[in-house]
Amino acid sequence: MPCPALPERTARAALAEHFTPAQLAADLATFSAEEVWERRVRNDNSGRLARYKPAGELGDAQLTCQFIIPSDEVWPATLADLGPDCPLGLWARRGDRLPQLTARAVAVTGNRNATEQALASAGAFATAVAEAGHTVTATLAYGVDSAAHRAAALAGRATLAVRRIAVPVDDVLAHRLDGLATLI
Repeated sequence: MPCPALPERTARAALAEHFTPAQLAADLATFSAEEVWERRVRNDNSGRLARYKPAGELGDAQLTCQFIIPSDEVWPATLADLGPDCPLGLWARRGDRLPQLTARAVAVTGNRNATEQALASAGAFATAVAEAGHTVTATLAYGVDSAAHRAAALAGRATLAVRRIAVPVDDVLAHRLDGLATLI
């Protein structure tokens, strides 16, 4: 039984839930996201994709975060530089700020089990980056990454918090953002 046609955003969210960008790059070079999802469902012998309810899943997830896709005005254009590894979409909390924050983003990452010296260095570096007008970008891991977010927040600057895994964002994680980070 053919699956109903999905809007692009829904198809991209469904594909992102089940596949890496590299696994889809060849198909997406030829077909729309909607067509790729349809083809993948049709060729999935396990039935896993047919049982997945993309519209419902996206709707539930967007209660917490927004799923931003390349056709959205706020999509960071520099992601195109990733070629076949460009994400299908970004889950973002406060995504309306992405264009300003990504324009001058600098990643600060390091060891989760960092020494006091490494944490102090990361904090000093992140403060300098933030005060120079750049956006500190880091994961939400403990250690150097958290120190970078903290330092930028203490300098009164917003940060970008990057997670590989989509939603949901638990309360502990959201609390660590301290209201200044835009989560992607």
